[in-house]
Amino acid sequence: MKLYFTFFITVLFFRINAQSIFNTELIRKIEFGNTAEKINVLVLAKPGTEINFSEFPDIKFQYQAGNIYSITTNIQSIKEISRLKNIVRIECTQHHLQLMGDTCIVRNRIKPIKLGATPLNQAYDGSGVIIGIIDSGTDFNHPDFKDINGKSRIKYLWDMTKPLAANTPTMFTYGQEWDNNGIDQGLCTHNDLTHFGHGTNSSGIAAGNGYSVNRYEGMAPKADLIVVALDFNRPGFTISDALQYIITKSQVINKPLVINASVGDYYGSHDGTDLESQIINNLIANVPGRAMVAACGNGGSTKFHVGYNVVSTDTNFTWINGSGNFINVVEYSDTSQIKNVRYSVGVTNQSLTDLGAISFKPYNYALNTLKKDTIYNNSNRIGIVTSVASINSFGVYELDITIKADSLGYLWSLCHTGSGRIDSWDFNYKTTGLPSLTQYPKIIHYKMADTIQSIVSGFQCSDEIIAVGNYINRNRYFDFTNTLQVNQDIAGQLHTSSSAGPTRDNRIKPDITASGATILAASPLAHIINLKVNAPYVVAQGGYHVTAGGTSSSSPVVAGLAALYFQRHPTATNQQLKQAIIDCAYNDIFTTTALPNNKWGYGKLDGFATMTCGEVLANVKVLSHEAGMQVFPNPLSNETNLLFSTANFKKIRLYNSSGQLVMEDICSSTNYIFKRNTLAAGLYLLISEEKNATYKVKIIIL
Repeated sequence: MKLYFTFFITVLFFRINAQSIFNTELIRKIEFGNTAEKINVLVLAKPGTEINFSEFPDIKFQYQAGNIYSITTNIQSIKEISRLKNIVRIECTQHHLQLMGDTCIVRNRIKPIKLGATPLNQAYDGSGVIIGIIDSGTDFNHPDFKDINGKSRIKYLWDMTKPLAANTPTMFTYGQEWDNNGIDQGLCTHNDLTHFGHGTNSSGIAAGNGYSVNRYEGMAPKADLIVVALDFNRPGFTISDALQYIITKSQVINKPLVINASVGDYYGSHDGTDLESQIINNLIANVPGRAMVAACGNGGSTKFHVGYNVVSTDTNFTWINGSGNFINVVEYSDTSQIKNVRYSVGVTNQSLTDLGAISFKPYNYALNTLKKDTIYNNSNRIGIVTSVASINSFGVYELDITIKADSLGYLWSLCHTGSGRIDSWDFNYKTTGLPSLTQYPKIIHYKMADTIQSIVSGFQCSDEIIAVGNYINRNRYFDFTNTLQVNQDIAGQLHTSSSAGPTRDNRIKPDITASGATILAASPLAHIINLKVNAPYVVAQGGYHVTAGGTSSSSPVVAGLAALYFQRHPTATNQQLKQAIIDCAYNDIFTTTALPNNKWGYGKLDGFATMTCGEVLANVKVLSHEAGMQVFPNPLSNETNLLFSTANFKKIRLYNSSGQLVMEDICSSTNYIFKRNTLAAGLYLLISEEKNATYKVKIIIL
């Protein structure tokens, strides 16, 4: 397809050195921002080097994790430190976070842990573990967050929305904090009403003790809590700020820590290579007794991802709408995949007449540079297109395009030709009301937005974070008036809103799914008073809990299980916890056996198996996974074949989901027939050991 070009003007109005270390948002900020404005940036230094920020009077150093620093300063100081030879990258963000938003202890197989079922040697309840909540806050007055003596279980609470005061955390310059003594003394002014108790829901699912009505206990009812109430109107790296705060406070208490974040941002590169994701990795990875769990998002049924392989035979395009005169969209690619791609921006009116476009630009046209192109139709200006691009330290290319439309109602097209691949996420892509081939022949080359790769961007895409999907917990409950409420959902089925992977670089996400839709969770007391009058059907029996749902609810289920795991294994790392969860997940008729995949991850959370079979796997050194051993059929009814790449002598052991050895044998050939005999249906772990290799595989017996 060849778009008709009328007339355009290209103007270069700002340029940074070709080796620019700024991301595209920071480049725009430097050009257009208020030079006196204080902004939060993350600074990446070369490994093994240090930065002495005390030499810069206008810089407030906040914290450091690895070779990434969080500072707040003005644009002039950013320019000054960018000249330091050991600076690799500086990023800012103007995006705002969004909220991702009973019987679940049975569905997620948590109950046997609380009962101390064999082979566990005790019951687990989260004692001696801290759960950090990064969310909208928590109603500290709710009885489920108080101990048996009526004292607050919330050890620290930082409300980012509060103005600067004497109790502002010393590490930061915003918000106010209280410890449990201040909460008990009535000094805390936080409430969780602005976002209808979203954070209170999360806290209750993870750690509520059910004291209010002796029901609806959370996963880890004896865990301590540290809560950060986010300011959703504040740009900057509030997630890493919150994480640093929680970690600092947990070190004072000196207990293992699990953080839950049921929040996120659907924009970004969806690969975990941004600096906030990296500093979060540095704060979490391989620290004994520390892990982070996050909601994967609720965009599974929304078409907001455009991604495709660009071909040179014609020009593909997608229309994007805007609610006002300014339209912004960002595209991502690996540097190796974008070098032979050219892009253009065109405009079409409602009568499907192409009015004009900028000429096709190479990937490096606006690299580290702000470029402006003006589109005219005859002598009438239609709009101005501003482009800026950057490449981060992982080789991820980012192209930021802003369109200033002179009139509303136009269809703006993002066009590509050449060879390579692009990915983009935006909720303004046109997905309905498209013209027919007869009305607009070029529509044959239209690239429709899809529902894949809908996971929240940033740290949820990191391998160091456990990202959680959402399946339906229940479809009925008794409400506050003792009326049975029933919906048409199918309990156990994946919720249509649960976001799907893969990441942009094609890794499996989410990692695991847990029950999230229609969970009964704690809610702010003042909020419930209103609901009892106006919507009693969403309030559970007893009047202290409401229905909650989404990955916002499934994530704290996993975080609560993680607290139980750390109670048993207080020095385990995030990767040991994650491996136990995914290795011991279960499948059923909803997940099928084609796991892992980008809807269910590795399957459904099996809390009891995580606590038991995870221990077996932790002691197995796996040199290769299934490369030297294949099993089919799997699942099996009566028998299956084990095929080995060598005839070496090997020991074969089979463990049930409780970690008990149920079968042991030897084999000296390339084929072994495994017979079920009297084994019950369920999940088993088969381990084969030979001289130079150990293999493991999950076996499902039907």
